[in-house]
Amino acid sequence: MEIKLWATNKVTLSVSIASIKNTQKIFSDLQRARRKIILPLILLTVVPYFCFIWIIAFNPTFFGQLIGRGSLSIGIVLGFLLILHIFLITFLYAYLVNKKLEPLVSKLIKAKQV
Repeated sequence: MEIKLWATNKVTLSVSIASIKNTQKIFSDLQRARRKIILPLILLTVVPYFCFIWIIAFNPTFFGQLIGRGSLSIGIVLGFLLILHIFLITFLYAYLVNKKLEPLVSKLIKAKQV
């Protein structure tokens, strides 16, 4: 079944019910894949950060302890590791988006153009 949405003497825009259902399926697949990527990465980002802040708030002397006989404290090392962790999460996000979400977005764009 084809529905004529807009017509002039030069252009007729028509949409089939099947193409609408196909587009909706691709879009719901995109939403599902996005959720599967974003929710775990949010937890992997927020939980370590809030643990770090929690330790600062309730046990600040822990971060002030020096490691061995050196001049580095536990807080400096864990802060650096937290920053490194966030960079790794960012790279993982970029990789997963390019591998999983971009093909679905391209598929959705092609389905809309047909």
